[in-house]
Amino acid sequence: MRPRGADAPTDATLAPVETGSRVVGSMLGLALGDALGAPFEFRRARDIPHPLPALELPWMRLPPGSTTDDTAMARNLARSLAERDGFDPEDVVARHLAWFRAGPLDVGATTRNVLRRVAAGVPAAEAARAAWEERGPEVSAGNGSVMYCAPLGLAYANRAHLLPDLGPRLSGLTHHDERCGTAVVAVTLALGSLVRGDPPDRAVGDALEAVQDRQGGEELEFLCEAAGTVRKVDGPDRGFCLFAAGIGLGAVARGGAFESELLRVVSLGGDTDTNAAVAGALTGASAGLEGLPPAWLSRLQDRGAIEREASSLVPLAVRTG
Repeated sequence: MRPRGADAPTDATLAPVETGSRVVGSMLGLALGDALGAPFEFRRARDIPHPLPALELPWMRLPPGSTTDDTAMARNLARSLAERDGFDPEDVVARHLAWFRAGPLDVGATTRNVLRRVAAGVPAAEAARAAWEERGPEVSAGNGSVMYCAPLGLAYANRAHLLPDLGPRLSGLTHHDERCGTAVVAVTLALGSLVRGDPPDRAVGDALEAVQDRQGGEELEFLCEAAGTVRKVDGPDRGFCLFAAGIGLGAVARGGAFESELLRVVSLGGDTDTNAAVAGALTGASAGLEGLPPAWLSRLQDRGAIEREASSLVPLAVRTG
């Protein structure tokens, strides 16, 4: 964003144009990454086709360009933030529960476990803790809260001092493990920075520094470069929250074009839709709407509705204080 000067436009004039492009680019980027990776979910890297057919294959009997639970939950959060004028955890849970009761084709194991308990009357945070204690910390740090947290970072882009508190609260609605909260804080802080116009390397560096003292913070910094190379992401621990966050942060820090970075992320295998959704949200915020590939956008299911929901976050994104 340009500094204010004698002849510069005011923040109110400048911010909605630039910020709006980044906010919409992030939400559509998340959906594009989700749809791109969905047909290859849980494959080993060696089994991913090259060149990758981008949004050309069906997913679970749905047409090409369809999205998964990643985008569905992100849209729940985006609608809640816009309609409740900020983060309202009870409203977010209510929207997730209504979606869950409607019988979606795919729901992550931990999220399904928690929402079943919530449907039985258990408060969400209590249900998430019970699920964590039942499964144990070795398998409870899944990526189910990281995959959809982007709207929180967008909505609080200019109130980022609130995200270290709000991020773990959002994550804790379904994922009690502290590493999940760390991943959400890092991703949302980086998104806020990108929406404000900071360069990607600074956005990622500042986000990583902010979570260094949190559980998993040092490992996340390592995984930003190591995930998919030194540390394979297509094995039994493919749904690890720090994989999704590290791959996404690493993708935007590389500074490549949206299309090439998303194709590279999916080529790593593993939880391809979630890894690409997080990477898409971050690289989409950096590129803005104009930086997204038109051919992919033309194939994205529900593109119009997602764009409208993203636009409804812009008034929150430009809010300060």
